[in-house]
Amino acid sequence: MKALIVYHSKTGHTRQAAEDIAKGLESTGVECVVRDAAQAASEPVGLFDIVLVGSPTYGNRGYHKPARPVERFMDTLSPKGLEGKVCAAFTVHAAMGGASVLSGMEEMLAERGGRVVSGGPVVKAGAPLSLWKGPDASQADVQTCEEFGRRIAAQAS
Repeated sequence: MKALIVYHSKTGHTRQAAEDIAKGLESTGVECVVRDAAQAASEPVGLFDIVLVGSPTYGNRGYHKPARPVERFMDTLSPKGLEGKVCAAFTVHAAMGGASVLSGMEEMLAERGGRVVSGGPVVKAGAPLSLWKGPDASQADVQTCEEFGRRIAAQAS
């Protein structure tokens, strides 16, 4: 089985969450490709059984839309481009809005035909309203991401 994990990250927190989820997937034998959203359009999504998307939570996006690079990646997919694939989303926030962004991304995945596993990680990391890196995710959030990777693998089996 193969998984594509697409993310956008300015400070590295969302990239780290993607890598933590990949670690959980890989522990079950799933091969993972982790790509920044700006590079992901070149990945042939049809070759993957699992597609996950991750975005930071930005207040200027109304706390319900993913970062623009993630949204642009989603826009490259055909209306049924995720049909038959297990899909999920995750987000990183510094203060609030993570659950809304997560819900919005899950809806986008479902609109493209994905079999969405809801309840992805909403990781707390970073500094509010800042590009300063801020604090890293807690060990509990890291474990949640790894466990989510294992849960996705089980759903795809």
